[in-house]
Amino acid sequence: MNSVSFCRKWMMPAVLLIILLISGQAMAGEVSGNQDVVQLQIVSINDFHGALTESGKNPGAAKLVAYIEKVRKLNPEGSILLSAGDMFQGSPDSNLLYGKTVVDVMNYAEFDAMTLGNHEFDWGIDVLKQRIQQSAFPYICANVIDKRTGKPADFVKPYSVIERKGVKIGIIGIATPETAYKTNPKMIENYIFADPVATVKKLVPILKKQGVQIIIALTHLGSEMDSQGNIHGDAAQLAQEVDGLDAVISGHSHQEVFGQVRGVPVVQAYYNGRAAGKIDITYNMRTKKVETAVSSVMPLSSMDQLPDQQVKAIIEEAQKEIAPVKNIVVGHTLHALSHDRNEMAQTPLGQWVTDTLRQAAGADIAFQNTGGLRTGIAPGDITMGNLYEVIPFDNTLFTVEMTGTQIMQVLEYGIGNKKIGMLQYSGIKVAYEALSPAGIRLSAISTVDGTLLQSEKKYKVVINDFMAAGGDGFTMFREGTNLYDTGIPVRDIIAEALRKQQIIDFSSDDRWQAVPAGELHDAA
Repeated sequence: MNSVSFCRKWMMPAVLLIILLISGQAMAGEVSGNQDVVQLQIVSINDFHGALTESGKNPGAAKLVAYIEKVRKLNPEGSILLSAGDMFQGSPDSNLLYGKTVVDVMNYAEFDAMTLGNHEFDWGIDVLKQRIQQSAFPYICANVIDKRTGKPADFVKPYSVIERKGVKIGIIGIATPETAYKTNPKMIENYIFADPVATVKKLVPILKKQGVQIIIALTHLGSEMDSQGNIHGDAAQLAQEVDGLDAVISGHSHQEVFGQVRGVPVVQAYYNGRAAGKIDITYNMRTKKVETAVSSVMPLSSMDQLPDQQVKAIIEEAQKEIAPVKNIVVGHTLHALSHDRNEMAQTPLGQWVTDTLRQAAGADIAFQNTGGLRTGIAPGDITMGNLYEVIPFDNTLFTVEMTGTQIMQVLEYGIGNKKIGMLQYSGIKVAYEALSPAGIRLSAISTVDGTLLQSEKKYKVVINDFMAAGGDGFTMFREGTNLYDTGIPVRDIIAEALRKQQIIDFSSDDRWQAVPAGELHDAA
């Protein structure tokens, strides 16, 4: 590629609109100016997470689709609309109907293809197949391999070929290998997630032989951009190591990313529909080469956008269906039960949830993966809709007997682990040296009655089925004894506790204490 330019998020809305209008004029005049040159635009969404309604910084699907249509009108014959995955899971509006409403919106918006995010597997393969069957666009994912056959999964295609203005565009779908541990393992027990680089390297020449002129990797691979504009992460690695790619669309890490890696544009557009990614490509039909690629992220927060009325009607109809469940008030909290799953700390919500699960199961200790709690709860009434926002996954409650040594291994792995977030727990107090190496970070672990954790003693532990199956890398639970699935959904247990207590007056405690490195062991 000869040149790549960028459009920054802080650009004034008026300036961005002028650029879009100029771009549209250039596209409209491409034939009269130079018939060899074709203008194409790739519009992308990633990590929508069921954010159908407008709330806070989330513009909602009606405004998002209206804005996409405005952009598409700049180049109606040369536009492609893609999704980089994680579209369904995340809000009660979507979760209560297992993503059906999101697909209805995507069908209306005429998406051209979607790849799979890790959360597309949360409800199991059967539900995923229902969404695929409902969709008017293809799902593409080349690196999901069926263990039973050794071949790519039969419910998705590895790639899709689309023609725009006489140009054949190949789109290769790629899921993140992190799906193997970020999704409940039992939901994907028959599948593995192959190496993205090796997978795409195999497919590029296959597409070239089919006469494909532009190749795009549509991925749920993460990426980040540093203050100098350099792009890092798995999506950047794909652009760096695979020859023949003309663009990489990223997702998963919920970042704003725009720029190039080795001349290949990479883009990721936040999450929850807060922005759209855009790659404008100039292709020369005579030389058979991409001449320019302009990468941009278009935040909807900077746009005064009226909602699409048809999308609004789709959402309102779905809300009528779920209202009898969503609007039920189950309790009231006097204080905020805050939770940031990216914060390396015990949270008020995490402490309250684990306390509740421990008491409900009659257990000594409770553990909760922090990623299983998606947001906090504000003071005031708590509805079932709130609980679906907090606990969107249909996890069930497990109990298991573990020795003190095994519990220590869980804590060593789960506390201070930036890859999965801070483990939430109840029934124990822990002092923790953040800078010490794994294996000697923890000390002075005591139970609620003040006695020290005993290495050979067995304790009754309560967890969820995600953790019991080794999710987030918690394989040590499978080493316990009497592992038992109660079959009771965690969300139902929390709802029942709220109904019984009615008023929650909870404040976080000091069950977790960070100490300076060396202090614990120097004192020993």
